[in-house]
Amino acid sequence: MLRELRIKNFAVIDEVALELGAGLNVLTGETGAGKSIVLNALGLVSGNRVSADIIRHNEDEASVEALFEDPPIRVSRKLADSGFDAAGELVIKRIVSRSGKNRVYLGGSLCPLSLLSEIGDSIIHIYGQHEHHTLLDPQSHIGLLDVFGGLPDRAAKMGERYRALVSSWQALRQARELLEKRKKEKGLLEAQVEEIAKARLRPDEEEELQGQKHILAHAEKLHQGCLDGGELLYEGEDALIGRLGRYGGKLRELANIDAALQPAVELIDAASAQLEEANVVLRRYGERVHFEPGALEQLEDRMAELHRLKRKYGGSVEEILKMQAEMEADLQTLERGEEEIPALERSFEAARRGAWETAGALSVERQRAAKRFKREMEKEVRGLGMPETVFEVRFQETPETEDAPPFHLGGKTLTETGMDQVEFYFSPNPGEPPKPLAKIASGGELSRLMLAIKSLVLTPGDIPTLLFDEVDAGIGGGVAEIVGKKLKQVASAHQVICVTHLPQIAALADSHHVVRKEVSKGRTVTTVKKLKEPDRVEEVARMLGGLKITDKTRRHAEEMVRGK
Repeated sequence: MLRELRIKNFAVIDEVALELGAGLNVLTGETGAGKSIVLNALGLVSGNRVSADIIRHNEDEASVEALFEDPPIRVSRKLADSGFDAAGELVIKRIVSRSGKNRVYLGGSLCPLSLLSEIGDSIIHIYGQHEHHTLLDPQSHIGLLDVFGGLPDRAAKMGERYRALVSSWQALRQARELLEKRKKEKGLLEAQVEEIAKARLRPDEEEELQGQKHILAHAEKLHQGCLDGGELLYEGEDALIGRLGRYGGKLRELANIDAALQPAVELIDAASAQLEEANVVLRRYGERVHFEPGALEQLEDRMAELHRLKRKYGGSVEEILKMQAEMEADLQTLERGEEEIPALERSFEAARRGAWETAGALSVERQRAAKRFKREMEKEVRGLGMPETVFEVRFQETPETEDAPPFHLGGKTLTETGMDQVEFYFSPNPGEPPKPLAKIASGGELSRLMLAIKSLVLTPGDIPTLLFDEVDAGIGGGVAEIVGKKLKQVASAHQVICVTHLPQIAALADSHHVVRKEVSKGRTVTTVKKLKEPDRVEEVARMLGGLKITDKTRRHAEEMVRGK
């Protein structure tokens, strides 16, 4: 319950403090006095976003501070999990700065705005003029029916099953599309793998072929050079090996005379052996490189094949070999993909069955809830001055639409909310058939319908504080009194804060604040004052009689206030 609210430098408010209590708390005042500004300030406490435009002129920052007693258990637990103590009471403070350094405090400690937004809807629910217009959107009707029927948990389970179905369907469809694509590519992949394998590529082969080509291009010159070397070393009449051998024999004779020449003998023998080995190398090399026109042609053909493969597949020989390995892996994946499809199909079928069965069971519960909702709504609106109203909850079908599994079957479309398309129908006049509420309800009727719905779907202790901003829009007279009594009824289980222009509602207040706009020192200032009973009579009289308050009007106001 909201016990105290302090607002400073907020719009045209300089500084005000409101002490609120249990039951029905009413804010009244002239049009434009700033009543809704107070509720906007409470919106900050519940986590709404705000801009620096709300800061009072010539001030650097605005602040809103609220004291709540006995916050809901789920709020206390959420705050405790986040490191905040909210046992017994909760103090929330929002500071909005022109510098952009906005701050949020819980119990005196800084906290993120996201946390305040999470708990805000659980401590305050702001029901403004815009909210009854949500009834004009049929998409909102199913949620209201679920809350009335106590079905939010089942609806949440439906959402989980639906998302599981969507996920499994997407996985299966993608796997099938990928498999089909790979099947189409299989022949091409196999042909490419075979072509690359048949080419018998080797890493660094291109560099080797370039070297061989260079040698073959100079084969005749190399061959002739080897022949010349053989002639010089061994074949010629004055060959070096022969001459050196003959001299070696003489040198050994000399070494027999003087052993000091023996090292020279050994060097001559070693040189002869190396020259003979060089001759063998030259002869063998010359035999291998003698010019063969066919060898160069074959080599060039091989190089042309490599260049063709490089142009076709891109990159170097090494990259082509890497591509070959990847294509072979794709072919193996294709085989595995065919094996995975049955498992995905089984998972999808389980998800499909689970989603549709959950939707069917939820639909049965909604049908039952809809019958009760009709009875209770007609009873409620009769008490709000609409005695001949017919209210219906209709479940729409589109049987003419072709089936589109798995989300549309037999005229039913499966969504995150289930298989039901719900819309409220309404007839305020006897003899007139019910029509879609969104098409025929007036503003006053919408206000009363939403108030009736709120009285049915709100659970005591669920949200402790409810704010109604001009719920009386479009009504007056006896209906206004009926609406006031309904607000009083809601206030028996919740703290209600209500902005109103109607004396019939103001007279029923347990706590009455008046909002006034004044000019002080050349500046407009909004003030809020809690009224005692004599002042309440005067305010209700003002609301009854306007600018001129007669004794008769005052007596009428006194009767209304004291007769509440």
